Amino acid sequence: MEEKVNKKIKVCFFSPASYPFFFPNSKVAHGGAELQMYLLAKALSEEAEFKISFLIGNYGQNKVIIQDKISLVKTIRLEKKENGFSKFFKAVKLFFQLIKLKSDVIIATNANALVGIITFYSKLSGNKFIYRSSSLIDVNGEYIKNNGLSGKIYKYGLEKAGQVITQNQNHKKLLKENYNIDAKVIKNIFPVKEYKYTKKEFILWISRYHKIKNPELFLQIAENSPNKQFVMICPFTKSEKENWEKLYQKANKIPNLKFIEKVPFAEIQEYFNKALLFVNTSDFEGFPNTFLQAAQGKTPIVSLNVNPDNFITEYNCGIFAEGKFEKLLSDTEKLLQNETGLKIKGENLFNYLKENHDIKIIEKQLKEAIKSIL
Repeated sequence: MEEKVNKKIKVCFFSPASYPFFFPNSKVAHGGAELQMYLLAKALSEEAEFKISFLIGNYGQNKVIIQDKISLVKTIRLEKKENGFSKFFKAVKLFFQLIKLKSDVIIATNANALVGIITFYSKLSGNKFIYRSSSLIDVNGEYIKNNGLSGKIYKYGLEKAGQVITQNQNHKKLLKENYNIDAKVIKNIFPVKEYKYTKKEFILWISRYHKIKNPELFLQIAENSPNKQFVMICPFTKSEKENWEKLYQKANKIPNLKFIEKVPFAEIQEYFNKALLFVNTSDFEGFPNTFLQAAQGKTPIVSLNVNPDNFITEYNCGIFAEGKFEKLLSDTEKLLQNETGLKIKGENLFNYLKENHDIKIIEKQLKEAIKSIL
């Protein structure tokens, strides 16, 4: 009986594209959802009651690598273009890997058919599955509508998962309205550090190239403020290379804009620390990690469309343009001329970060979510 009480809870994270956070020298593209999975796994691994494994993509590494207190297990490699046979093969491989790992709880993120495979495994094995949504398309029905059979399999996985976690109240509401799912809100996790004063030098935009990110709009902002310096950091995937090169050529014609393809994750915070403002021009997001990185640097946010739970407005930590680009331009110009306003909004944003996203707060919530389904 004593042995059963002291048994560690085995938690398996499935996020193949989180690979570069464990191996910073790799050139694998990643997004915010993958960063969140990495940070959550690292936080839980420090707790004695958990044993953490992490299924990462196949990039030629050894089958199992122990890094700190996490077992990194080589799994499938996700590709942008796949046929039905390759998808089936990967689903089977994942299924048998899960059988071998015998985890008590599996956590996965992002909308795809493998969510359905993991749910199916959990129903057969009796183990528990937590799905973590990461974007609006995960919860509003768009992915299901536009992805045929994969969408249907994802829908099964979403609706039958043991628990669904989401990033904000709006996504929780959509999950209830669209799928009758009572999701649990756990905000993004961030390793908050003491703020160190850094001279503010430029206006910043950072994101992987994608049409929904509207990077061209940032070029217009730079052209609208020729007396200010701008920095744009925009990595790309192979499928977007042609469009990215067109953006690169346009950006190089703007004298007050510095265009950088990629910055290692370990070095990216310094850019946020030096920024006067951080600009987001995306059509939609979940809760961008870049907002949290801006908060760490006390850098106010300027957002065209994204304002999760209205926090930018409620906490007075930036500008929300309500989808109006002209408003974004005019309000940004006014704020740049108000040094006191910039400082107040930066302080407010940093305080919001500490109160809502600190590792200790989010780790506790995740532990409670895991234990509630066991």
